[in-house]
Amino acid sequence: MKYIDIHTHILPGVDDGSGSMEETIMMLQAAQVQQIETIVATPHYIPGGSNLSVDALRERLEQVQAEAYKINSNMKLFLGNEIYYSDSIIEDLKAGKVLTIANSRYILVEFSPKDPEQHIYQAMSRLVRAGYIPILAHVERYRCFYKKEYLIHDLIEAGCYIQMNSRSLVGNLLDSETAYHRSLIKLGLVHLIASDCHDEKVRIPYMKKAAQIMTRKYDENLVNKILFSNPLKILGDKYI
Repeated sequence: MKYIDIHTHILPGVDDGSGSMEETIMMLQAAQVQQIETIVATPHYIPGGSNLSVDALRERLEQVQAEAYKINSNMKLFLGNEIYYSDSIIEDLKAGKVLTIANSRYILVEFSPKDPEQHIYQAMSRLVRAGYIPILAHVERYRCFYKKEYLIHDLIEAGCYIQMNSRSLVGNLLDSETAYHRSLIKLGLVHLIASDCHDEKVRIPYMKKAAQIMTRKYDENLVNKILFSNPLKILGDKYI
């Protein structure tokens, strides 16, 4: 099993992720241990913030790709952004200031954990109308959706896809939040699992344990869609 990680902060010195090429190399080594062979680097993009240019990100990605080949000649990196939503984001996308995932129509979007569901729904619907396919990053962080599965369903019906962090599935069965996160998988309300890795000590590339849990608990077809088919379709710019 070789996994695809569509949400990472592995580029060095770009955001609050890896601080150096040395740390990035250790994260790549951790990804290798976790059987992650395809990685999408998604540095934060904050409208109006001090974001690196697209050209600078591409140059950084080439440097990381060269290091990845030394670890595993089959390891492949792609580029995107994790976009903090604002009303100006469509303008920035059309101007080429912010990146879609692997040059596809898919975009990874985040909000404040305290944002209300109406704001998130309206924002994601606006992105759909503009011709993009939005993926809500780390759905488990937004308190407005906690134990309100119908609100997540409404987002999906509006054309949005849902990503959950791999660590959110790993925990004690008596932990109510872990149990809830796992229930969202069972209900078919999660389309993608990714690491959202930021470093090589605490928020590491982490996929294998979550995949093992999913394989034990859920239907094989569902697991294959989340771990393999869906991310492959994103990289190929095909509809999930």
